[in-house]
Amino acid sequence: MDLAAYAYPLVRAAHVLVMGYWLGSELVINALTHYIARSRSLPAAERMRLWDFLLDVDQHVRNALILSVPLGFTLASFLGLVPLGAVGLAALWAGSALWFWFMWLVHWRRKAPEGRILAAWDWRLRYLLIALAAGSALWSLATGWPLPATWLALKVLLFAGVMVCGIAVRHYIREAYRGPLPAIAEDRATDADEALFRRLMVKATWALVVLWVLLFTIGALGALKPHFG
Repeated sequence: MDLAAYAYPLVRAAHVLVMGYWLGSELVINALTHYIARSRSLPAAERMRLWDFLLDVDQHVRNALILSVPLGFTLASFLGLVPLGAVGLAALWAGSALWFWFMWLVHWRRKAPEGRILAAWDWRLRYLLIALAAGSALWSLATGWPLPATWLALKVLLFAGVMVCGIAVRHYIREAYRGPLPAIAEDRATDADEALFRRLMVKATWALVVLWVLLFTIGALGALKPHFG
């Protein structure tokens, strides 16, 4: 038995665990978000400490997103469904490690003078990855290359959708920073500020609902590997 035969079940188990880690983190974040948005009785400093903690917890989602990319393509490579050899897989894991490092750098330096610049580059990177994922998936659905299995191309296309949902959530968080959050942090929020904050978090929740549906569909496609006639 070759190495891939031994490694496949281990990588598959890791992929499933990362999916559970991702979904569990999302549920915790969503519950904490709405608690913060509705807890007007808490002191402003305490609400902002909870908000900073929420942003720390949100890193778990980003961990899972990045880890799922090399794990998924490694499984597809073991099945002979992507044109990646050992060198290609090594490059993919190295690139994912760099993305992982940069994602954490953006988080660690978010309050530093260079925080805005790093965040802008993080957004640009995600736009590029969305375009690559969606473009390769659509091209594969049309031509059968580079992803010959329809279910795999659909998974990649839906993953692009997941990243779009993530950007939508971050957009509403950014709008909160531009609007009600400074007033909340300074304990001068009006009823209108609080109402706007709650509306933005509800909109972010709807983006999360779409993200969850996409993730469950991705999981089902990976588990069932349906044949499309």
